[in-house]
Amino acid sequence: MPKIVGDTLAAHRAQVRSQVFEAFIALMEERGYAAITLSDIAARAGVGRTAFYNHFRDKEAVVVGLALHETTEYVTSARAALVGSRTPVESLRLYVRHHIERQGDLHFGFGPELWGLLSPAALAQMRDHVVEVEAVLLEILQQGCDTGLFAVDDLPAAVALINACLQPRRLDPETVADFVSRAVRA
Repeated sequence: MPKIVGDTLAAHRAQVRSQVFEAFIALMEERGYAAITLSDIAARAGVGRTAFYNHFRDKEAVVVGLALHETTEYVTSARAALVGSRTPVESLRLYVRHHIERQGDLHFGFGPELWGLLSPAALAQMRDHVVEVEAVLLEILQQGCDTGLFAVDDLPAAVALINACLQPRRLDPETVADFVSRAVRA
């Protein structure tokens, strides 16, 4: 009988998933996706293979589960960072700073090696998670347009362009926030 950790079944499941995610991230940094086996992940996480299969059917499910976990955490923290913002301009600046400051906390950007090995179904699920993040920015831009503070003709294109500006480049968050704010202002 496997040992249950946590006070409830939900707490146990969350703990096991967290252990698996931590193990997967460490193994990705050490070896890369193709060299990792399910046994490697289970052993590093300190869970039996049977317990592992109770949570994930395969490596792709771990990747998608990790992306969902990280996306949920990111969206929650982004929305919390925007609480109290008085204008869409302020919200946009807060969003940009938050995104840049959180970049080191996110692990779902494992690079082209991973994307080339995932199935089309897994890639579609990963895209669904990206849409959740983009929705926060899209809402800010829409509010800015609705209030006349922003002049954006193509909102999806603006989201893509702003996200391109937010890629890691070791730039000061205020510099990026200034640039992005000026780019969308009416």
